[in-house]
Amino acid sequence: MKKFTFKLDKKADKEIIELAWPSITEQILEMMVGMVSTIFMGRIGTDAVAAVGMVNMLMGFLQTVFSGLSMGTTVIIARVTGEGNKEEAKRALIQSIYMALVIGLALALFGKIFSVSILKLFFGGADSNVINLGISYFGITLLNLPFFVLDIIISGAMRGAGDTKTPMVITGVVNIINIILNTILIFGMPILHIPALGVIGSAIAVTISRVVAVIIRLIVLYNGRKLKLNLSLKDDYSIRTNVMKRIINIGIPAFIEQAVMQGGFLLVQIIIVTLGTVAMASYQVGINVNSLAFFPVFGFAIANTTLVGQSLGERNYKKAENYAYESLKITMLMAFILGMFMVIFARPLASLYSNDPLVIKESMSLIRTFGILEPLIAILNVCSATLKASGDINYVMVSSFVGLWTFRVFVSFALIRWAHIGMTAVMIGIFLDFSSRSFMYLSRMLKGKWKYLKV
Repeated sequence: MKKFTFKLDKKADKEIIELAWPSITEQILEMMVGMVSTIFMGRIGTDAVAAVGMVNMLMGFLQTVFSGLSMGTTVIIARVTGEGNKEEAKRALIQSIYMALVIGLALALFGKIFSVSILKLFFGGADSNVINLGISYFGITLLNLPFFVLDIIISGAMRGAGDTKTPMVITGVVNIINIILNTILIFGMPILHIPALGVIGSAIAVTISRVVAVIIRLIVLYNGRKLKLNLSLKDDYSIRTNVMKRIINIGIPAFIEQAVMQGGFLLVQIIIVTLGTVAMASYQVGINVNSLAFFPVFGFAIANTTLVGQSLGERNYKKAENYAYESLKITMLMAFILGMFMVIFARPLASLYSNDPLVIKESMSLIRTFGILEPLIAILNVCSATLKASGDINYVMVSSFVGLWTFRVFVSFALIRWAHIGMTAVMIGIFLDFSSRSFMYLSRMLKGKWKYLKV
């Protein structure tokens, strides 16, 4: 077991930061779009915030297949890039696109047919106006699922090859388009005779932005000759089951892990529905503000996955281990600083999202809870990224179920039902979840066996 110290390796840190900052910037840009959308919904009303948050949680669950497939693609491309096999990296991307399109279209069709039944099944206890707004928003955003999967697959492939700047630039352009469209379609633009569409306008803006993102990424992918990963019409487009199998070996456990995670988040959302609209809106505000710290952490986790995966492809186990530990140190330090910012500025942050005094008060407690837990979130994400990059995804899958479902779901439910302590129960469950999973992932990484797994 390696001894963990806080002494930094400046050379490794520079490499990590150079690869991480574009991913962090990209995640912040994504976060800003989510923040702006939620703030806009807050100006419409608490029901709109609750409805959009409810649907986004459900969409997150539907998108778990894509996240798993993207992780499989990123890990395999990082490995073969480390081996110096560029043609195999291209084949992995092409096979991923094939699989993703089939799954994306199937889920979009299923969701479209059963959209009303799905929302009423999971959120039937919500206010009728919230449900109706959610049905309108859900029906439109389902159309972007196939485009969403292409978006994250191509981005994940580029990152696996070590290119984080290109996805960042494209995301920045698309997010500017998204914010402009949200502003125009939600509130209307009389000078252009565009009516205010409210929640529906937001759904249309998101869908158009997804389509534009995919078009731009494909244009860049097929014309960027200087990119670390690109495609041409001369590449091998035949179906390669052996390549698909390698991706699936990582992708299926990653999908199950994400399904377990998103399923747990969804159940917590369902539990919160029983506490009323104020609780639902407050929870969405807390989750959105937590993105201030989570997405930068996620950016370092992405860089860690790439660097560890490429190092393992080179069979340089010492370098892989060094990247893993340096990434963890940097991310923990950054998370602590951001967490303190959240604790100190909880009220003004909550006030950005809502004018309702009750929502602001409830949100502040959640924001401060997340702020205190940010270092644990850093450990959880960076250590799990290391294990995923090495192929130790089954451990991540099992431990995520144990931590999230045992504590965040069941403990929250039990305390709400029998102790009647409302959102305090949810905060206790979140604390126990992050504590348990960060301990399990860190212990596993310290043992070091992950370095020698084959994928």
